[in-house]
Amino acid sequence: MRPGLLIAAFALGGAAAAGVLHAAPRLERALAARPALLVEERRLASDADPRRFVEALAASVAKREAYFETPEGVEPARFDELGLGVDVDATLLAVERARRVRSTHERLGSVFVPEPEPLVVPVEYELDRGRAHEFLAALARRLDRAPVNARLDLQGHRRVHEAPGRALDVSESLRGIEGGERRDLARFTLTFVALEPGVTGEELATVDVTRVLSSFETDFSKKPRSRVPNITTAARYLNGVIIGPGQIFSFNHVVGPRTEERGFRNAPVIVADELEPGLGGGVCQVASTLFAAAMLGGLDIVERRSHSRPSGYAPLGLDATVIYPKVDLRLRNPYDTPLMLHAFLPNGGVLRVELLGREPPGKVEHFFAAQTPEPFTRRVVVKPDLLPGTVDRRQKGNSGYDGTSTLLTTLADGTRRARTYASKYYPVPEVYWVAEGVDLASLPPLPEGAVGVEVSTEGNPIDGERGDSREP
Repeated sequence: MRPGLLIAAFALGGAAAAGVLHAAPRLERALAARPALLVEERRLASDADPRRFVEALAASVAKREAYFETPEGVEPARFDELGLGVDVDATLLAVERARRVRSTHERLGSVFVPEPEPLVVPVEYELDRGRAHEFLAALARRLDRAPVNARLDLQGHRRVHEAPGRALDVSESLRGIEGGERRDLARFTLTFVALEPGVTGEELATVDVTRVLSSFETDFSKKPRSRVPNITTAARYLNGVIIGPGQIFSFNHVVGPRTEERGFRNAPVIVADELEPGLGGGVCQVASTLFAAAMLGGLDIVERRSHSRPSGYAPLGLDATVIYPKVDLRLRNPYDTPLMLHAFLPNGGVLRVELLGREPPGKVEHFFAAQTPEPFTRRVVVKPDLLPGTVDRRQKGNSGYDGTSTLLTTLADGTRRARTYASKYYPVPEVYWVAEGVDLASLPPLPEGAVGVEVSTEGNPIDGERGDSREP
C-alpha cells in the first residue's frame, strides 16, 4: 500500500471511532428523554404486551366497588354488577397513540430535557345499560316505599297518620351512573320520585262511621281451624283502611305477602283442583267477603277472578280468589266521599266486612244465572305407599259453570239499575287414592255429572292451562 493510502485509511478509522463516541451521548439522551406511559397510574413497560396489559386492567376494574347513596345509608355494588367496565379495544387505540408520541420523543431526545413528564393514557370506559337497568330495577324493589294512607285502627283505637312513599326513578338514576365516577369506591346518587298518600288525615275526618253503605258475612265455623289465624290476620290488615273518592283499592297491596313473618300460617289451599297445605289458606274467604260487600255497595270492579270451584262460603258470583302477587282483587270507589273498611270477627266462626261512610244507594239484590253445567271426571291416583287394597275417596266432584251475575239496585224513587259481570267455575274432579294392584272396576259407579276416568301415578298433576292455580 502506498503511504498516502495508509494515512487516509487511518484518518477514516479515526473519524468513525470519533463518530461512535459522539453517538453514545445522543443515545443516552434519547433514552433519558423517553417518557413513561401511565394507564390508570399503572406503568406500561416498553417490552410489555399492550393487550394483555389492558385486559388485566379491565379485570381489575370489574372488581371495583361502588356505593349508592340512599335515604337510609349506602348500598354497595361492584362495577361488573352495574355493567361498568373498560372498553379494551378503544383503550388499546389510546395506548398505541401514546406509544407513537413516545417514539417521537425518542427521535428528538437530544433537544428534550433529560426527565420529561410521563404520558398519561386515558382509559376508555363502557356501560352495559341493560345490566345497569336490571340492577337498578332490583334495587327499586328493595328501596321503594308505598305511601301510607291515613286510617283508623278500629281494634287498636288509634289513628294512623298518612306518610308519603317513594319510587326509584330508574332512568334518572341510570343517567347518574353514565356520568359518574369510574374510580374505586365511586359514589352514585339515586333519584327518587315522591308518592303521595291517597287518603289524608283531613279526608279521614270526613268519614261518618255511623253510616253503613253495605256489609256481608261468611261462615268458617265448619272449615279447618288452621284457616282461622289467616282469616284473622288478613281481616286485621283490612280493618280501618280508607278508599278515597275515585281511588282504586288493591287487596294484595293492603294485605301484603302471605308470609310467616307477617302472621300467616299453613292451611288448606286449592292446587290444581285439589286441596293441599299452603301458606295463607283462608285469605280467599276474606277477599270473597270483601268482594260481596263491595258488590252490594255499588263499587266498581277493576280486577277480579272467581275461584276455580264454588267456594262453599259465598254464593256463586260473589266470591273472589287472590294469589299473591299474580292475581289481585281491585275495586274502585265511585262515590265522591271516602269509604272505610271495617273487617272483623263478631264471633269465633263468622267474618263480617262493612263499608262505612255513606248511606246505601238503595236496595241491592244479586242474581246468578248459570249455563249448562260442564261435566267433571274421576281422577284415580295410584299411591305405592298405601297399604294393599286401600281405596280412599279424597274429594267429591262438582260440575263446572259459566255464569253471569246481575246486580239490581232499586232506588228510593222506584228507579231500577242493573249491571252484570261474568264468573267461571271449572269442573272439580272426584279424586280417589288407591294402592297398587287395586282393580279400578271395583270402584263405585261414576256419580251424576261425571264422565270419564283419569289414572295417574304422579300424585297431583298440574293443569297447565290455568297457570298458577294455588288459591288460598
